[in-house]
Amino acid sequence: MIYTLSCGPTPDPYDYYISFFSPYTKGGGYEPFYYTALTNFFGNPTPSEETANVADWQNYAGNGVTEKDIRECIYTYPKEQLSAIAEGSAALPDSVKRNTFAQFLGKEKNREAARYLLFAKSCEPAVTREDQWTAPQRNNVLMEALYKEGLELHDKVKDKDIRDRYSFQLIRLRHYSQQYGEAVASFDQLFGEKERASLVYYKALALKAGGLYHLKDSVQSAYLFSRVFDKAPSLRLSCFTSLMWTNAGMEQVYPLCKDNHEKAMVAAIYGFSNPEPDVTAIRWVYAFDPASPALNILLGREINKLEDAYFSPLLGEGGTDMVGIREDSPGERSRMLAKLNELQTVTDSLVQKGKLKDADLWRVSSAYLSYIRKDYPAAAQQLAAVRAKDPEVKDQWEIVNLLVNINQQKTIDSAFEAKLLPSLKWFDTKTAGIGNYWNRAWDGSDDKRFAFGKIYRNLLFAILAPRYHRQGELVKESLIRGRCDSLNMNDYFVSGQTSLDQINNDMKPATLIRLKEFLHQPGKTPYESYLAGFFPKGVNLDQAIGVSYVRLHDFSNARDWFKKAAPDALAVSYQVFHEQLQDFGEDTAAGPYNKAITQLQFCERMLQLQEKMKIAPVPAKVYYDYATALFSISYYGRTWYFVKGYRPSTSWYSPDCDKDAFDKQYFGCYAAESYYTKAAQASTDKEFRARCAFMAARCSQKRIVSRDDRDKYIHTWINNRYFPLLAGSYRETKFYQQAYNQCSYLRDYVKSTRKK
Repeated sequence: MIYTLSCGPTPDPYDYYISFFSPYTKGGGYEPFYYTALTNFFGNPTPSEETANVADWQNYAGNGVTEKDIRECIYTYPKEQLSAIAEGSAALPDSVKRNTFAQFLGKEKNREAARYLLFAKSCEPAVTREDQWTAPQRNNVLMEALYKEGLELHDKVKDKDIRDRYSFQLIRLRHYSQQYGEAVASFDQLFGEKERASLVYYKALALKAGGLYHLKDSVQSAYLFSRVFDKAPSLRLSCFTSLMWTNAGMEQVYPLCKDNHEKAMVAAIYGFSNPEPDVTAIRWVYAFDPASPALNILLGREINKLEDAYFSPLLGEGGTDMVGIREDSPGERSRMLAKLNELQTVTDSLVQKGKLKDADLWRVSSAYLSYIRKDYPAAAQQLAAVRAKDPEVKDQWEIVNLLVNINQQKTIDSAFEAKLLPSLKWFDTKTAGIGNYWNRAWDGSDDKRFAFGKIYRNLLFAILAPRYHRQGELVKESLIRGRCDSLNMNDYFVSGQTSLDQINNDMKPATLIRLKEFLHQPGKTPYESYLAGFFPKGVNLDQAIGVSYVRLHDFSNARDWFKKAAPDALAVSYQVFHEQLQDFGEDTAAGPYNKAITQLQFCERMLQLQEKMKIAPVPAKVYYDYATALFSISYYGRTWYFVKGYRPSTSWYSPDCDKDAFDKQYFGCYAAESYYTKAAQASTDKEFRARCAFMAARCSQKRIVSRDDRDKYIHTWINNRYFPLLAGSYRETKFYQQAYNQCSYLRDYVKSTRKK
């Protein structure tokens, strides 16, 4: 007898808790610092460094040169192609001749830019590495030669923008040849004190910051990294990482800041590094710079943290079956509630001061916090005060307003459903065109739509479905779950919440029959028709109803419904009537058990056995086959799929199982044990009776409840109430020896009795 616990799936680090607050609202450029507890960074910044570089070159080249052609020329053309362009060669492929940026570079007045790109292409292998897992191999001889060449080209160039690009390459060559002092000095000499607005300037400044770090000036290094972080969104991720490596405290960095805006950015960066709910960074950033765009990101992070640590577990009590990754003890929940209240107090106080750049977003956020606290009148009042014109803020307002309206409604009736329908269709416009989560566009273009998709899914499975469940409207609950499934966004904690899961695993026969009738009935309301239109296609409700009757061991009604189902919709077994001596193995054709048994044939056989049990004397084999079939369709049996669509590896019997007729037999095997004992009583064959006793022992052992006291727990496993019978009355049978050799618990029992 084997009891196995195994690991489950790894959660999606961007979608593992219930959220209705999109991090993408007013957060462009700060994407890496949206909240997630499961990975170092949420995503890549917008724009990417490549996109920012292309934009710089487009500004340089002016009208008539396309972004696509710049990207193609810089990032795909080999050195030889760039050399031919720089030399003004006429022998160029047609595709290159058509490239607008290549045309620009080919003009005599732009040859300096072409020669620079050729030089940059030469430098790239010397200052990069193959991948993040490979240690860089620095060729200092090559870098020194490139430095001399670059310095000569730099001094000859007349174009100031191109000269700055050469300056960056020279600083980079010094930095990666570990001549950090010279790299820092080169920056000061080549760029001076006047700040530029170009990407290449900030890349060079980041190299200076890195050089200072290696020279042990960690505070100055941290300050410069904060400046690059502020001014160059495409470099924020790398600068944040480097700043954290300096280990400089923000109080050390503040004195270097030239104004309060710079101090606010330093405070924000350190706030982004805090994974725990904490309003300190919001307070500091606002005190320095109330208009800082980082405030919106910090606010979103705090809301998302509390959704993760407080709101999701709270919703889990309302009917969802989520797998949490955060502690949810009463003490921790109380602590998170205090953090929630503190965040709302801070949010409201900053709104009242009137200096926030996006005050309406903060008002909507406060309303959402009131919603989480279940103070719906306050949330409604706060929403009524918002006059947002910004589309992103208006979208978030719509979401919070919908949540408040649903929770203020005591019963979701047909009148409210009519009001709810436009909101569901509004979500359709926001999620139009998104496909399966794993087929999304990973360049960030789909991120906002997928955020709406997740919010819509969360509304359906975590809010509306449980509400209908509590109202006893299980058909509507199934329809809501069907709409949720159609979004193709079910992942991790939504597992087990789908319409198919509900139909195949949980629904009782009467509810399934009502569902079938509803789907075929005319005269549905627009709301009902909308939901029914998304109900999973290909679901054979006749088969599902038959399965639901099998769960109740009502094989007569199950047979009748299986007859209505298409033959190819019925599951097939080979070993459902074959005893299972151990808790492993699949129900496949093997040995004499090679004939397929459909669910319909199974029910017909069970009914035949029931009829035989009505006529005394009942053959022992009849009881035995009936018991074996019941065990086979239990949680532990090979043919569990006759009654369930899914069998998790971590479920087990508990006393609560006895409260439900199906769970009692599925996990407890009471009836199977009873029929095994009846089979033993009806037989005089000791070998057969020994087999019956062992199978009854297996059924009995399934009801052992885990205990804190390990010794008592093991004692219970060893002292099965059937073991004395096996070891006493049937010790001389061949089957006993077989059971003794395979069952360690039986062996431990026998050994323990010998000691006495």
